[in-house]
Amino acid sequence: MSDKLIECSKICVDCVNNDPVDIRCSGPHYLGFDFFVRAEQTTEMQKFIVMTLNSLKVPLINIYVSGKELLSEKNIWTKERIVQAIKDDAESLQSEAERNYGSYFKI
Repeated sequence: MSDKLIECSKICVDCVNNDPVDIRCSGPHYLGFDFFVRAEQTTEMQKFIVMTLNSLKVPLINIYVSGKELLSEKNIWTKERIVQAIKDDAESLQSEAERNYGSYFKI
């Protein structure tokens, strides 16, 4: 018996500019997160992510939806999982921001 698939939005969160050397070696331009959330919760979750980043003093360059996918329940991000992921990476992202590879702003 297979899991029921749920339509999800992919929320991309660009927090800090990546090290130029890493970018030249095919790394991403920005460090941050990708969260798959229920499509009907997209706007609410974007606001929640921004609030969480601000409360943990994690920089934010951009937040956007990059598409939709059908996923099983176990692959969908909850608010609790999102908070934990941001907490886990907060110190590292703050440290990278201090390297000043480029500017960032808060929403």
